[in-house]
Parts: sequence; structure tokens; C-alpha cells
Amino acid sequence: MRSIKFFIGYAVAILLIVVVITINAVCSIAQFEVTVTGSSFGEERAADIQAALDEEFGGKSYLFFRENSVYDVVAKKGDGYLEVESVEKHFPNKITVSLSEKYEVFAFLNETDGKYYVVGDDRTVLAVKEDNANNIDGTNIVITGIGFEAQSAGDASVVGETFAVFPEFEDEYESLWTLFEQFSGQGMWHNIVSIDYDDTGLNDPTYDFNYFYIDTVEGVHVWLENPGSRMEEKAKLALQTYEGLTEAQRTFGYINVIEVGYPQPTGELSASYSTDEPPLSAENK
Repeated sequence: MRSIKFFIGYAVAILLIVVVITINAVCSIAQFEVTVTGSSFGEERAADIQAALDEEFGGKSYLFFRENSVYDVVAKKGDGYLEVESVEKHFPNKITVSLSEKYEVFAFLNETDGKYYVVGDDRTVLAVKEDNANNIDGTNIVITGIGFEAQSAGDASVVGETFAVFPEFEDEYESLWTLFEQFSGQGMWHNIVSIDYDDTGLNDPTYDFNYFYIDTVEGVHVWLENPGSRMEEKAKLALQTYEGLTEAQRTFGYINVIEVGYPQPTGELSASYSTDEPPLSAENK
């Protein structure tokens, strides 16, 4: 009787081993499929990520694969420009990974060391560069005049972190994103070369304006008075004025958007185009 029980137990054990071996063979990871929504830059890095996943996990157990492993590989191989949208396991041996790409938006110039702190569309620091080269093509929009905390930190320590400006510039920083949203919506964003935040520096408060001064590829300049408030309205007025210009006018002159009566504004905004006399800011350009 004991021998029969032993034989049955032995047979069951053998069967379990065979089942485990069979499942492990069938359920070994045979394929990673990594896709990204973005540019050729992102596609190249996605290919590197897929190769790294294949090398490290190909042939290993599908059942015991941890999805967090994908996040680790993307963090190492994505250079901060890619993030994981989803990881899906498809029985018995396929894993699909969907990535999204972060895009460079602003290049904040540190005028002390001449380096560019590149901020992506997720508001994190994507890179610190010696030159203003966009990772996909062309250049980024250079921002000057807005103080930021990364200026006092080491380069490597800020990459991947949320970009932060000094408290006194927070309103203007938020206005940059509003400007980005409005100009991008009208296909005008790539027409901007640089945005400088400054003030006239005059002692008389009646004439002490602060402003965004925008240079464009075409040549026309844009002056936005008191950019820390009502930026959506001001950006729309600037765009409307631009749309009314001839092709020749878009190569020179100034689009001025002001708060009537500022620094004691009446609540009315005014937009105009001028070729005769530049705004106060332009005298020093």
C-alpha cells in the first residue's frame, strides 16, 4: 500500500515538474514590442529600449516578469525624453510597451555661465546644454530675464527635476506657458526666436513698465506690457494684430499690446502696430 502511495506521489511530482518545465518553455518572453508617439529622435531611443529589454529579459519567465523593470530601462535609456504610458502582457510570451516623448519648449539662459537649461512640455529640465540646439531640429526659444533656481545648482542635479523660478518671477513664468499655448494653437510658436523679460528701470513709477519683448524669425517684434497678468487676452490681441499685417510688415516694426493707463490700468487693453517709434524696451536692443 505504501509503495502504491509512494509511486502515485512520485508520479504526481514528475507530472508537476513536466508541467512547470512546459509552461516555462511556452511562457518564456519571446518578444518585446516598444512603440512611441513622437519624432525620429524618440523612435531611435525607443529602439534602444527595445534592444535593452530583449537582451536583459528575452527568454526569461513571462509569468514572473515585473512591469517595473520596463520603467527602470526607460529611465536609463530614454535620456529623460521618454516616459512610459502603458505596459501590457499578452499571454503567453509577448509584452508591449507604449511610450510618449517629451518635447523641448524653452531654453532658459544662465547668463553667468552661458549654459541653456532646457525645459520640456512637462515642465521638467530635460537637459543642460552648452549651445541652444533643439534635440529634434533647429533651436529652442531662448528665455532671458527670469531668474531660476537651477542657476545655483549643479548641472546634473537638476536634469529630470521640475523647473522652478524664483518666487518674484512666478507670474511671468506661468505667462510663458499661456503664451506657448496661445501661439502654438495658431501655428506661430516656431516663429519665435527669443523672449526677454525686463523693465524700463525708470524711477518714475508712471513710466516703470515691465514687459515681454519677443523677437521673431520673420523680423517683427512683439511688446507685451505687464506680462504677469491677463496674458491669454494679450497673446490673442497680439496674434490678431499679426494676422492683419502684410507680409512686408511682418519683417519689421513692433506689435505693442498695453494695458491702457498702466500702472493704474483702466481695464482696457490696446494693441497696435508701429514702425515709427519703438517701445521703450527696444531702445536698448
